[in-house]
Amino acid sequence: MHDAIIIGAGLAGCGLAIQLAQQGQRVLLLEQQRYPTHKLCGEFLSTEVTAIFERLGILEAVQAAGAVPIRRASLTTCTGESFRTHLPGTALGLSRYALDRILWQRALEVGATCLDRTPVTAIDGNLAEGFTVSTAAGFHRARLAFGAYGKCSRLDRQRGRRFAARPNPFVAVKGHYTGLSLAETVELHAFPGGYCGLSEIEAGVINVCWIGHGGLMRSAAAGLPPTEPFSRAVLRRNSSLASRLEAMTPVAGASQALGQISFALKGTFDDDLWMIGDTAGMIAPLCGDGMAMALGSADLALPIALAFLGGHIEPKLVKGRYRQGWNRAFRRRLQLGRCLQQGLLHPAVARLAVGLCGSRPALGDALIRATRGAERAR
Repeated sequence: MHDAIIIGAGLAGCGLAIQLAQQGQRVLLLEQQRYPTHKLCGEFLSTEVTAIFERLGILEAVQAAGAVPIRRASLTTCTGESFRTHLPGTALGLSRYALDRILWQRALEVGATCLDRTPVTAIDGNLAEGFTVSTAAGFHRARLAFGAYGKCSRLDRQRGRRFAARPNPFVAVKGHYTGLSLAETVELHAFPGGYCGLSEIEAGVINVCWIGHGGLMRSAAAGLPPTEPFSRAVLRRNSSLASRLEAMTPVAGASQALGQISFALKGTFDDDLWMIGDTAGMIAPLCGDGMAMALGSADLALPIALAFLGGHIEPKLVKGRYRQGWNRAFRRRLQLGRCLQQGLLHPAVARLAVGLCGSRPALGDALIRATRGAERAR
C-alpha cells in the first residue's frame, strides 16, 4: 500500500514524486518506457524553473549537466518580419534525456519507488476508498493516484476522455543538430501552417522542434519537387530558418515525431484520477513555458495532496481546491497561447503581429510576460 501512485515519469510526475517523498510519503512512480529516453520536447526551460529546481534539490546537478543559459528571444516570419528582445530573466536549455535522468535519480535518492518499463493497463478506485493500478506485472494500491503520462496516451482513450475522441490535426517533429551557435538566444520561425523553435542545449547541440497543422502544411507544400523531403521543404519557406538548416548537421538517435496533439483543456480530474502536467492541459509550444508549467502543476498539487493524506481535508474538497488553483495558475495562459498559436499559423496574421511587435517592442515583451508563471521561492 502506497500513499500515492504517479503514472508517468515526466517532469510533472517526477517533480511530484520527489516532493511527496521528501515529505515522508510512500510514493510509487510508474513509467512505461525505459528511462531515460529522448522525448519530443522543445527542451527550453523558462525562467521560473530555477526556484523549482532548488526545491527539488537538483539545481546543482542541472548546472553540472551543462544547462545552457538563454537570455534572449528572436521571432521571424516567412515574409521577413522579425522581433528580438531580452527574456524576463535567464532561461535554460537542457535535453530531456539529461533532465529526466536527473529527476529519476533524485526521486530514488529521496525514497520513492521508481519502476520503468512498467506500462499501466487499468486504473480503478476513488478518493474515498483508494485506488488500484494494474500493470502487466501485477497491481498496486494507493490512497491517491495521479495521471502524469503526457500529451496523449492510450489511457486517455481507454478511459473515454472527451478530448481523445476528437480529431487533433497538429503534428510535431524534434531533432538534435550541431554546427551552429545561437548566442544565448531561443529562436522561433514561422512558416505556412506552423512554426519551428531552435534552442541550444548541452554540449553545443541545437534542439530543433517544429509543429504544424497537417492540412495547412499539405496545402503549403503543394507544387514542391517530389524529391524534396516534405518537412524540410515546408520549413524552408522561411528564409531565416532555411539559412539555419543549411548550417546544421543532424545528430543520430534523438529524432522524435508525434501526431494527434491536442491543446484542449483536458480536465484536472478524470473521475477521481488526479491529472498533472500535460495530462491536464498543454500550452502552445510557441510560448516556451510548457516544461515550467508541468513542474509548476506538481507544486500546485503538493499541498493539497499532503492535506488529504494527513486527514486535514475531505475527498470532496480535494477536487475543487485543485481545480480552482489550476485555473488561476494556468487557464489564462493556455487560452492566450492558443490564440497566439492560431495567429502564427497564418502568414498574413503572423506578418501583422510580428511586424507590430517589431515596431512596438513593449507589446511583444508584455505578451512574453503574460505566458510566464510567477517565480516562487522555497
